[in-house]
Amino acid sequence: MNLIKKIFNKFFLLKFFFTIIVFTKLVLANNTNETNVSILERLPTSIFATVNNDPISIYDLIQRSNLFSISAKIPINEEFETKILPDLISGYIDQMIQMQELTKENVLVNDKQVEDIVSKIEQDNGFKKGEFKNFLKENKTEISILEKQVYVSIGWKQLVANKYRNQVMIQDSEIDTIHNKLKSNIGKEEFFIEQIFISFENKNENEVLNKINNLYKQILGGGDFVSIATQFSDKFGGKTGNMGWMPEVDLDSKILNEIKKLEINKTSKPLKGENGYFIIRVLSKRTIGEEIISQVSLFRFKLIETNEETNSLINKIKNCNELKNFSKKYATEDSGSLGNVNYAELSNNLKATIKKMEKNQISPPLKFGSEEFQIMTCDIKKIKPIIPSKFKIRDLLTNKKLDTIARQYMSELRSKAVIDIRI
Repeated sequence: MNLIKKIFNKFFLLKFFFTIIVFTKLVLANNTNETNVSILERLPTSIFATVNNDPISIYDLIQRSNLFSISAKIPINEEFETKILPDLISGYIDQMIQMQELTKENVLVNDKQVEDIVSKIEQDNGFKKGEFKNFLKENKTEISILEKQVYVSIGWKQLVANKYRNQVMIQDSEIDTIHNKLKSNIGKEEFFIEQIFISFENKNENEVLNKINNLYKQILGGGDFVSIATQFSDKFGGKTGNMGWMPEVDLDSKILNEIKKLEINKTSKPLKGENGYFIIRVLSKRTIGEEIISQVSLFRFKLIETNEETNSLINKIKNCNELKNFSKKYATEDSGSLGNVNYAELSNNLKATIKKMEKNQISPPLKFGSEEFQIMTCDIKKIKPIIPSKFKIRDLLTNKKLDTIARQYMSELRSKAVIDIRI
């Protein structure tokens, strides 16, 4: 592997200096007649900074702050500007550096890939097709900001794979070890995990600890876990945020015992692992080898009016055909069958609810975007999971090694970047 492993102190001194400048400006702004406003209240067309001569405007920061505030459910206030905004700016600078590298290396991302991921985000949040764009506009931000973030994320992963995948060597012995462990894990637990991971490779560990503690505070204050993870988490095994089902063998060995102790839907305190700090949330546990839900057929409905008559009728409904007939008279027009859907593609809240339900059972009201509906499970299909193939294991190990390379690559680019703060 030709990539040199080293600590780029220049970047961290720059980031420290950058933070001091930003908040010195904020303090001065509050003590002068010239600009008695915070950064996000400045003239939108003003240039905040340049990154390798490409500008960052105040408008850019406002849009990204609004998008993050909405998705993470964190209000924009004084604490936001002092605790969240510096990391948002740092992340935006990273995105610009990555975009510049994509342009330099002639990496193109298929628009369909971006559309598919944005559609998945829309679906996970319970919006119908096209509703998400309008929702963001109503909240003073644009879907193009999200699309650009997705574009760069896909492109960066593609670039790293193109440059370094051939240099990643996976030994057969590594694969055999993992495969044997997976076979021996049948009957043991695995965990459905949401995760925030901040690597301290090539970074100041105290700085990483301060960042993870601040993110933990935002989550305890009501911030959305996955949105915060998407914005700030480093990749782990090629993923951020929703990690899906993870057996013990895929978890950081230093924090495994703490994960096992976690109650369902409880958030761990920051945990120190082999190469970074984690915040973990376990959404579900299961025994490896047991049947799992693969597909569900759903019918959703929203009552026009809830009264004694409708409650009495609902209690008598035995299946989806009866619910369909009931809905024609007593439910809103957007009630109806959702058809057969892949369980894995549903939102976490919906999955957690369905897992507890029997066939033909009606749920309590659930959030679908900005509205609430109830659902009935018309059918539930289950499959018995199989042990990942050796090809799949090789792919997982390759992705983990590429994550490490990507962080080193990014450190090199940051150290060379010319960042000029204008405000």
